[in-house]
Amino acid sequence: MVVEDAYESLIRRTYQDFESGDLDLLNVVMAEDVIWHEPGRSSLAGRYKGPEAVLGFLGRLKAGSNGTFKIEVLDVLSKPERAVVLQRETATRNGRELDVVVAVEYEIHHGKITEVNVYQADAYGFDEFWVDS
Repeated sequence: MVVEDAYESLIRRTYQDFESGDLDLLNVVMAEDVIWHEPGRSSLAGRYKGPEAVLGFLGRLKAGSNGTFKIEVLDVLSKPERAVVLQRETATRNGRELDVVVAVEYEIHHGKITEVNVYQADAYGFDEFWVDS
C-alpha cells in the first residue's frame, strides 16, 4: 500500500483544483510571495510573482486553448519541502496539437507553494503551440 505524504497530497490537491476549472481554489495553496518560472520564448514565458500573477498565467493556459489544455499527472516525487511532478500536457488550438511531457518542481514551506520551476522536454514545441497567444 502506497501512502501519500503531506507534500504529495498538497500537490495532488493543487492539480485537482486546476482541473476543476476553479482557479481561485489554487489561491489557498500559494504563498503570498510565490514565484512561477515558465521557460521559453512564447508570450507565456516569464517569471510570475504573487498568486494573482500565477493565477493569471494559469488562466491564460485555459483561455488560450479554448479550455482544451489538460494535465495528466504521471508521477509525483516528494520529500520535505519539495515535490516534482512529471506530467503530460495536451491541448488543441488553431489547428495545432500540444502533447508534451513536463517536469514541474515545487518548493513548499509551511503548507504553501513558494516557488515553481517548469522544465519542458520539448520547449520549442511548447513555444510553437502558443504562437499568437
